[in-house]
Amino acid sequence: MEFYSFSFFQGVLAFLAPCAVALLPGYIVAFISRSGSNPGISTRLLRGLKLALLSIAGIFAIYAIATVLIISAAQLLKDYMIWITIGMGVILIIIGILMTTGKSFSFTLNVNHASPKSEVVEAFVFGIAYAIGALGCLFPLFLVVATQAMAAPSAWTGAGYFVAYFGGMSMMMIGAILLSVLARDVMMKYLRKILPHMEKVTGWMLIGAGAYVIYYQSFLMY
Repeated sequence: MEFYSFSFFQGVLAFLAPCAVALLPGYIVAFISRSGSNPGISTRLLRGLKLALLSIAGIFAIYAIATVLIISAAQLLKDYMIWITIGMGVILIIIGILMTTGKSFSFTLNVNHASPKSEVVEAFVFGIAYAIGALGCLFPLFLVVATQAMAAPSAWTGAGYFVAYFGGMSMMMIGAILLSVLARDVMMKYLRKILPHMEKVTGWMLIGAGAYVIYYQSFLMY
């Protein structure tokens, strides 16, 4: 049960990855600007939920591809999974330390020139872009969960780790978009305040996550 909670927290942390969360304000602004003159709260909530689920589908598509690639490579490295995971923990700590000292691990992903035919396509593409951002910024985070899932005592347990991770990301995506429906002005004000500090906050979280991974894997060895 302990690693389920850890996996869920890693999903939340992946959602907050600076390279991914930087895409959120622009999408929320676009979402709000297309809400019409004064739609009812139920209409806005249903629209927000629909777009959130489509974005989650885009995220899932990218993570499914990443999972298949990791599992394929893992067949060659099965006997070294514990050491690989410990190595990922060390990398997380290093990245966390660099991020807290002001080093940036983000990259620019420009989707402004895309011309989707519908809001449905745009939401799905946004989910894909968000997943690429999260993986590009914090791939070792997902790799830790993936390697632990492959080393799990049963397929169901391993699948549960993936579900917990994806559940953490999905909950945050749904919450962010629905919050923008209910309190859009507050949401935008909050995002503008935290974005400049997101890299350092994420860095400290990564240090904690990396330390936990090393402790957990070392405990399994003895």
